[in-house]
Amino acid sequence: MVGAEHAHQLAKECRRLEVAAGDVIVRQGDGANSMHFILEGRVGIVVNGGGRPKVRVRSLGAHTTIGEMGLIAGQARSATIEAEVPSVLYVLGADAFERVRKTNPALLQALLAYVVTVMAERLSFANRAIEALQR
Repeated sequence: MVGAEHAHQLAKECRRLEVAAGDVIVRQGDGANSMHFILEGRVGIVVNGGGRPKVRVRSLGAHTTIGEMGLIAGQARSATIEAEVPSVLYVLGADAFERVRKTNPALLQALLAYVVTVMAERLSFANRAIEALQR
């Protein structure tokens, strides 16, 4: 997990981003050149599906991340992220992520362990949602 010292080191690599309710933070299909840490507020995960109306699939609040999957895997954004309320995020750009990867293995390990924990929670959430829909 990302402890206090690692969090402080990571914050130095990030830039602060303040968004208003309704602002689009990232768009589905765009290149993933950053991940975001939600410090305050709430964001909605919205998926657009081939001519169908957009669907809000989940909301995420403070103390989690968005965009980590695309940044680490080098994939396009799988969803649009919109601020539901005024929010404060820290943005870790691809260049900063690469710098951490090359120069600070302990911080990289802590960050990746955190991302694995987040992804496991999201997979568990998706599995519960699928079970509920199958009933």
